[in-house]
Amino acid sequence: MILDMFGYDRHGAIREIRTTLQKNALNTRDVALAAMAFNAPAWVAAATMSTLYLVVGSAAPLAILISFVFPMMVLALCLVYLTRAAPSAGGIFTFSSRFLHPIAGTILGWAYIIACVAVVPLTAIIGTQYLQALAPALRGPLAANLIGTLLVIVFTLICLRGVTLTARIATVFLVCELSVIVGLGVMGIILPHVHVPMRSLYAVPANWSVLGSGVLLGMWMLANFDSAINYIEEARIPVRTVQRALLIVLSAAFLVYTIAAIGWQRAVPVVILSRIAENGDGGPIGAVAREYLPPAFSWVAIFVVITSAMAGLQVSMTAGARTAYRMAQEGYLPSLFGRTNRHRAPWISVVVIAAVSIGFVWFEPLSGEMFYYNAIVVTLALSYMSALAAFTRLMFARHAPWRASLASILPVFAMVVLGFLMYSAGAEPADPKDMYQAWYIGAGVLASSLVIVVFGRSARTADAVDGPIPQEIP
Repeated sequence: MILDMFGYDRHGAIREIRTTLQKNALNTRDVALAAMAFNAPAWVAAATMSTLYLVVGSAAPLAILISFVFPMMVLALCLVYLTRAAPSAGGIFTFSSRFLHPIAGTILGWAYIIACVAVVPLTAIIGTQYLQALAPALRGPLAANLIGTLLVIVFTLICLRGVTLTARIATVFLVCELSVIVGLGVMGIILPHVHVPMRSLYAVPANWSVLGSGVLLGMWMLANFDSAINYIEEARIPVRTVQRALLIVLSAAFLVYTIAAIGWQRAVPVVILSRIAENGDGGPIGAVAREYLPPAFSWVAIFVVITSAMAGLQVSMTAGARTAYRMAQEGYLPSLFGRTNRHRAPWISVVVIAAVSIGFVWFEPLSGEMFYYNAIVVTLALSYMSALAAFTRLMFARHAPWRASLASILPVFAMVVLGFLMYSAGAEPADPKDMYQAWYIGAGVLASSLVIVVFGRSARTADAVDGPIPQEIP
């Protein structure tokens, strides 16, 4: 079986990982739903689907399918293997430090933390934007900054109460948004208002070169499923729970976005959907909602984008804090970042992420939204490329060269695709004034991580809360 080859822990052989976080708190459903909330389907769809329609037209489902099959499923299977080889809430950091180099672990762990930190103010800003659209009396730049600050503070308090409360609230938000996104997609499929031949949905566009840009957008929409790894130290059957969640979240995101990509263009002409700007009216979701919902329920499309943004905010804060926690536990960050409160939450890491996020809410508000997208694209690309490199290195360490070479073909090709994603983020910005911004952000991430390597790393201790890591996969 392919899952056996990728080290799937079918029998739950790894039952416990030593940690000071809250043990045995989450099952597979909890981890999958929390990670799915990080994927944030409603606000991602509101912000990205119109651009995807603009780039590839009615072939949006084809672009999502290609992204799912390659490279995202390849990445998911590599993460399944790495999770068994080095189970840790550090995720990308742990894989890089153990299978590439400790310095690489510091750099990539720091990059992943920055990706999570960038999502927090971005989601606070998007949530604020739609709140102001829902309640016009709250409009204004000062009010936006105050609302964004309040949102960060509220969800900081929730994160400090422990992972169980965070997962439950994320689940409630996720149910709200998925009901609307999938429901509207299904309505478009079974009660279409626009005739769209099914064959056109998976036909290569006349200008086939645009499909590359569409696949990159599809990768952005399907990303963040790896946040499931950050809950491994709090899961009941750690490795098996997270491995299941990784595959469930990616497959569910693919299904949700496919239904939306098909159904929405059968409700509203794709030409109209591709011109909708994200201005607080629900974007493509709002346009489709107006086709099927009575005027009294027009607020629903805006509301689910708000709940989606808030779910993404708290889960990204949780993921970043747990990566910082694990780095501190292993001596790569000052030990204070590894301290937990009575709810077993890494409270100093959470508070620091919140404070930095509030600063960005004030100094990089809505007008600087592209800054956040560039930061997320660059740091996620670096993180995913390092995971694929760690998998490749591990293959050659454990298997004969010919077998390792065969197993590494697709991961290496996936690294090339992700590298192109990072390049294109800087070389082809949506706005000329953002030219090379993504590259500058990438350089800044690398420079700051080197500072941590040289000056910020605390001495490693023999009694670091780590525990034995299984090195062989049966």
